[in-house]
Order: sequence, then C-alpha cells, then structure tokens
Amino acid sequence: MENPFITEENTPKRSTLLTVFLVLTFIGSGFAFIGNIYTSLGFETLLESMEEAMDDDALTAFSTMLEQSVKTMTKAGSSYFGLLALLALISLTGAILMWKLNKYGFHLYASVQIILLFIPMLFGLVKLPGLFETGMTALFIWVYARELRIFNSQEN
Repeated sequence: MENPFITEENTPKRSTLLTVFLVLTFIGSGFAFIGNIYTSLGFETLLESMEEAMDDDALTAFSTMLEQSVKTMTKAGSSYFGLLALLALISLTGAILMWKLNKYGFHLYASVQIILLFIPMLFGLVKLPGLFETGMTALFIWVYARELRIFNSQEN
C-alpha cells in the first residue's frame, strides 16, 4: 500500500549547487583515487622514471621540481599513497551517498576530508595543513552542510 502522505511535492530534490559540488567531488576524488593507487602500486618504477628525467637535458628546467618531488615521495613511501587512495575511495563513497540524499554520506565525506588535511603531517611531509587545501575543504563541507536539510537519515 502506498503512503498517501509522500508525494512528489514533498520528496527532497537535489539543488543545482549541491549537484555541481557533488560532480566536482566525483571528479576530484575519482582522480585522486586513480592517481594515488597508480603511484602506490608503481611506486619504485615511478621514482626511477622521475630520477631518469632529472638527467635529461631537455627537462633541465624541471629538474629542481622533479628532485623535490622525488625527495617528498621517497620520504612518504608507497604506503602514504595507498592510504590516500583508500581515503579518496571512502570520500567518493560519501559523495555517492550524498547524491542519493543520504545524510550518512555527508558525515563520511566530511570526516575523510578533515583526516586528509592531517595525513601529510603524520607522515612528516608538512608542519601544518596548507591554506588552500584547508580553504577548499571548508568550502565543500560548508556547501554540503547547508544542504543537509534536504538529506534524509535513512539508507537509500
């Protein structure tokens, strides 16, 4: 038997702003997952390729940047990129749940994004989270939090 109180008029709808931010999250988290899983699985090969590129005369202008990247990657290790890939996948899962207007997705996404700010600190790569990263994280969480009123707390 259908519930006569649930109509199309009172069924929550995703706003355009929420849709745009979720699409951006799908793109960002998707690329983060692919890039970090690739880096984690092919870590040694990637490092070797970057070190070879530093010796290439055509890439002399980029050698300082490549050298810094190799140092950072070596310090972080492949497990760092594996962890980033896992967190990107969890973030993507949260976005999928938010797409379905499930409130749990917001909490999952927000938690992972905050954790991602501090992972580089835990691996000794930075002393404080970056201003840009913090600002972008805050912006996305704020936009999603504004839309929580249309989310439902039950599983979809």
